[in-house]
Amino acid sequence: MTRVAVFIDYENIRYGARNAFGDPRRDPYTFGHVLPLRLGLLLKQLGESIDPDRELIAVSVYRGRPGPKSGPRAQAGAARQFASWEAQPLVRVRSRQLRYQPIAWSMGRPSEWRAEEKGIDVMMALDIALGARDDMYDVAIVASADSDLVPAVEVALDAGKRVETAMWWSSANPHHRLKIPGRRLWNHALDVARFEQVRDDADYTRMA
Repeated sequence: MTRVAVFIDYENIRYGARNAFGDPRRDPYTFGHVLPLRLGLLLKQLGESIDPDRELIAVSVYRGRPGPKSGPRAQAGAARQFASWEAQPLVRVRSRQLRYQPIAWSMGRPSEWRAEEKGIDVMMALDIALGARDDMYDVAIVASADSDLVPAVEVALDAGKRVETAMWWSSANPHHRLKIPGRRLWNHALDVARFEQVRDDADYTRMA
């Protein structure tokens, strides 16, 4: 058995899908969302042609968690989405509360805020690197194009692990993939048909 662990940089994947397959200015905010377990199973299956003994053992999802400044609707929606993911086998959510920077002021006080993810990439990098060191997987599939993950991928490769990457691709908007000079990484270039297999159009902010 070849143990496959999938690491999903969720916002990187979500915005990548919006840019590759949609129109971010017109599409509903739900466009780009995916079902993590379904994506994990797809990525595991795509490598079976060279290794039929692959078995998915974990799908880790990394995403910021809305705080009070995002409002109760966003907080409740994220909580429902996270719960729906973790109700599925193999899936775990790794999150940190979003940080907020003021972008507008009124009467000397912030009136608008910009939410930012902080520490999510570090958390993901640590899990990739420590998982390799502790022999928690044989293959790591990194669903992200964030170059901040390169050092962690190098640690995994140096530990003798196979590392694959995944990102969306379209002819109109060629994908940006994770690369390491001098190292060969197998990248899963996922087209719109693959996106349709894993997309999630649910609006969790409206679910009871």
